[in-house]
Amino acid sequence: MLTTTPRVATKVAVTTGCRLHIGFTNLSEDVGRCYGSIGVALDSPKTTVVLRTHDSLRVVGEGQDQIEEFLRRLCRRFAVEPRVSIEIRERIPEHVGLGSGTQLALAVGIGLARVLGLQADVCDVASAVGRGRRSGIGVAAFRTGGFIIDAGHKKDQHGACVAPTVIFQRDFPSTWRFVVAVAGVKRGLNGPREERVFNALSPPVRISEEICRLTQLKLMPALMEEDIEEFGGALTAIDRKTGLYFESAQGGIYGEGEAASTIDVMLRAGAFGAGQSSWGPAVYGVVDEARLGRVEDEVRRFVQERGVGGHVFVARGRNRGAHIEVEAQEL
Repeated sequence: MLTTTPRVATKVAVTTGCRLHIGFTNLSEDVGRCYGSIGVALDSPKTTVVLRTHDSLRVVGEGQDQIEEFLRRLCRRFAVEPRVSIEIRERIPEHVGLGSGTQLALAVGIGLARVLGLQADVCDVASAVGRGRRSGIGVAAFRTGGFIIDAGHKKDQHGACVAPTVIFQRDFPSTWRFVVAVAGVKRGLNGPREERVFNALSPPVRISEEICRLTQLKLMPALMEEDIEEFGGALTAIDRKTGLYFESAQGGIYGEGEAASTIDVMLRAGAFGAGQSSWGPAVYGVVDEARLGRVEDEVRRFVQERGVGGHVFVARGRNRGAHIEVEAQEL
């Protein structure tokens, strides 16, 4: 009879990329669902969290209060003590539209589960820390990567932290790139302010109908056919229509500051499509390898000339989930 020696994790390293949130397909509840989302996982910037067994809780790196709040929720849900050392080695910038909070929460939660031997998957962790309550893009990006569309929640599940149903996931073309600009010091809405905005929304069904039509008849076919021009046109249109949902809350179709101007620069420089990720201030343009250099140079020049600070980077689609590396010892 074949037997195995039990092994326990003593160190777990979790690395995950960021995500772009391209838009919502639906913010009304007339069909019994709400918050369908479109997004894509990116290979950078990244969050890397290292957890080790320890005789008490120890957190090293930025965001100690936030991490301790995640741990309180996780330990309450799974009835465990957080006897671990947590080191944050790199981190996606906070509140700029790249999904930093969800990726950090999931990385900490999955790392904790592996170190403590819990039977918990990504959806269990997301539910415990209250992630995926509206958009499922961040959770799906952590699980599988790629280009993602979810169908949102059933109407009676809004407060239940049930992960939205993913209805489309496909690898992002390897020769396409995103030029991303995060300008200035403005930060996107989050927490109670974001809750108030969503609670006050009265979105017209017409916008959802237009976005869904563009998504199914232009965006998805263009991705599958790797037609970047058609894809970019659909992406730009969907992003602008999504902005109509939040026009009163953010002072326009795009957020305050340089978002609209930066998007215009990207499109004039040759980006096939461009938009704002989530509440911004991150904006993005999709390009191929031939146009990458010009678009990147023009955006960098624009940001520098405006003197608004921030940074510009180039990213690929990340077509895999979070990387989890486990070191274990035999018992």
